[in-house]
This record gives sequence, structure tokens and C-alpha cells, in this order.
Amino acid sequence: MKNFIQSIALTVILSLTVTFSFAQNKYIVTVVVKGLQQRQGKIYASITNDANSFPRGGGIKSAIAEVTKEGEVTLKFDNLLEGKYAIVLYQDLNDNKELDMNGEMPAEPFGFSNVTMLMGPPNFEQCAFDVNENKTIAIGLMAF
Repeated sequence: MKNFIQSIALTVILSLTVTFSFAQNKYIVTVVVKGLQQRQGKIYASITNDANSFPRGGGIKSAIAEVTKEGEVTLKFDNLLEGKYAIVLYQDLNDNKELDMNGEMPAEPFGFSNVTMLMGPPNFEQCAFDVNENKTIAIGLMAF
């Protein structure tokens, strides 16, 4: 009986050790939106680690923030595993929950992580950044 209890105790300890060794850290990415020209609407953002679906794939997480009359607009993505990510966002000025287009060009302000000037649609690698700690990323809005 004593050996049986010791075996159970050892099994529980080993199970916990294995579980903790496979647990991955989770991080928070905070986005600060810069370049607001119009203090109205909402900011819609998505983050992805999938190069094939960027920028139109919807991302693995999304966030929404109300544009306030003053101050910075921030969004948070939490519980992110270590890896390479990219963010796309837009300011919905007319509350229709989508980025309005004027032909091939966005009609509402938009932005990408790590991109401040466009020469065509950016790809994942241009926008990507590493997440291996909690981070704050500034993204400037662009408008045409």
C-alpha cells in the first residue's frame, strides 16, 4: 500500500513537472494610435501571426477602441504566445464596421505596424515584429 501511494505521488509530481515545462509565456501587445486627424468613430485592429492571411485575413485576435475627444487611443492584445506578429488597423468614421474604399484606395484612415509610408500594400514581413515580452507599438494613421 505504501508503494502504491508513493507511485501515485510520483506520478502526480511528474505530471505537474511535464505540464509546467510545456507551458508557454503569454504576452500583451499594447497599440498606441498616432496621427488622428478626426476625433470621431472607432479604431478597429487585428493582429496575426499568419503571413498568408495578412492583411485581409482577419487576424487571430481583434480589438476595438472608441476615439475620444482628447488623448491617445490605445488597444490591447493579450495572451499572445511568443512569435512574429503584424497588425493592421483602420478608423471607422461612419460606424459601418468596415474600411470604406474609394476604388482601390482606402477612404478612411488606416495603418500597419512598422510601416509609416506606403508604396503599395505592405506584406507580412514589412509589418512584422517579434513578441517575446510585453510590448507597446505605435501605429500612425495614414489617409489618402
